[in-house]
Amino acid sequence: MKLSNKTLKKFIKGAVYFEEEKGYLIPYKYSKAQIDYMADPSYDHGWRWRAKISGGIRMELITDATSLSFDYIANCSHERANTYDLYIDGVLTSVYQIGEKLKGNISFDLPKGNKKVTVYFPCESIAKIKNFTINGAYKSVKDKGPRILFLGDSITQGAGPEMGSASYLNTLTRMADFQALGQGIGGYRYEPCDLMKTDGFEPDKIVVFLGTNYYEIPIENYDYKQAVNEYYKRITELYPNIPILSITPLWRNNNVDMERFLWCIDTIKDACKSYPQVTVVDGFTLVPNVDQCFSDGVHPNAYGSEHLAVNLYSAMKKLGFIK
Repeated sequence: MKLSNKTLKKFIKGAVYFEEEKGYLIPYKYSKAQIDYMADPSYDHGWRWRAKISGGIRMELITDATSLSFDYIANCSHERANTYDLYIDGVLTSVYQIGEKLKGNISFDLPKGNKKVTVYFPCESIAKIKNFTINGAYKSVKDKGPRILFLGDSITQGAGPEMGSASYLNTLTRMADFQALGQGIGGYRYEPCDLMKTDGFEPDKIVVFLGTNYYEIPIENYDYKQAVNEYYKRITELYPNIPILSITPLWRNNNVDMERFLWCIDTIKDACKSYPQVTVVDGFTLVPNVDQCFSDGVHPNAYGSEHLAVNLYSAMKKLGFIK
């Protein structure tokens, strides 16, 4: 049977707003108000369209079906994490690489019996799907645990691993019992003026994972230290008394000026000292500081992302951020 877009929305996790275009359903991790703000041409730094990319969004349902299929449209090709990944009861069973085929149909065979089916959307494209068809009974997966908002850059978006489902955020959501909204944008930095509440998602806790972009040299009209301090002032005003975890940038080996990079990390740590609700986690402790854990010297590959998820999960539990 073919599911309507209205029904399909019930199975999509990590999205708060939807649009439809020529029958295609487009899920977004930002609210309409946030998307409209980011689309303003008077405030366009070149990365704003990436706010619509579907990294961190997935479809989840319980079913006894033996197959499912859907039509898709993508807008990017040959990106590492540009895949639709199928998981059965938490185990990866199939990967569809978009490649140069930016429009087509995806069909997945499923094992017999009742199981949880998860389809991860690409981390490097704006996902558009329609004609979702399934040949069995189905029901939604109940949300559980605290609602955690992840604010970050391309690493939170999911760039770097060979598959979208291997991002640290997607890996973390398979490990832990919480509801995650991953608002990551490739190339993003500390931008206090962008901060606003997300309609449809009131977080119990917040993770901020920023700082690796625009650290190298002073950028015209961008003061790193001022931006960092204003960001934490603004976010603690927006979300008073809500626990915030600040992750400092990961180790990197891409034309890095380590002296300035460490200054940027210390700037984040110093800014956070003023706010008791903010706890800092040292990013250098989350991924082994070796080239083999990174796809390009900046973004963790699948192996590095697994380390990041496992070590972050351990740190969150140790700090009492999650149970």
